[in-house]
Amino acid sequence: MFRKIYFVTGNDYKFQIAKKAFAGSGITLVQKRLDTPEIQSDDLKEVASFSVKWASNLLKQPVFLSDAGCYIEALNGFPGPFIKYVNSCLTAKDLLKLMAGKKNRKVVFKDCLAYCEPGKKPTIFLSSIKGRLSTKPGKSGQTSINEIFIPNGFNQPASEIPKDQMILFWKNNNRNYKRLIQFLKK
Repeated sequence: MFRKIYFVTGNDYKFQIAKKAFAGSGITLVQKRLDTPEIQSDDLKEVASFSVKWASNLLKQPVFLSDAGCYIEALNGFPGPFIKYVNSCLTAKDLLKLMAGKKNRKVVFKDCLAYCEPGKKPTIFLSSIKGRLSTKPGKSGQTSINEIFIPNGFNQPASEIPKDQMILFWKNNNRNYKRLIQFLKK
């Protein structure tokens, strides 16, 4: 069984969620800030697989990473796995302009957790979390998507929900961490 594993992410929020999920597992989680190459593909699994294999071979360590996609039904799944790019280019208001005149506000967040050991094939875990888009942006200071995404069970955008509450929400609703821990303990 692994005693220590590297989580490749520069996102402290993601790392906090993972730390909560790994608490009590007997596995020490270490954050490794590393810019991984992201291939241009609309397949979230393909993007995550390439990045985790690259990181594992570079670090010569078992690693995992998490890639997310935001799939807005009314926009035919846009932005999909290109969420990081969209967050850097479009504001929450820009995204809401794309929704003008659209009644369907359903959104599915897909999380792809990819694990890999050096020289081996990646193992992939997928989960989905549903929600809807708000009609106006929430508090700014987070990502554009978080300013308009209302997770199921809430009545306000993620950016308006206290951080501790959102960390627990993602930990409890993202089954990928539990799956990875079980996989590592085999």
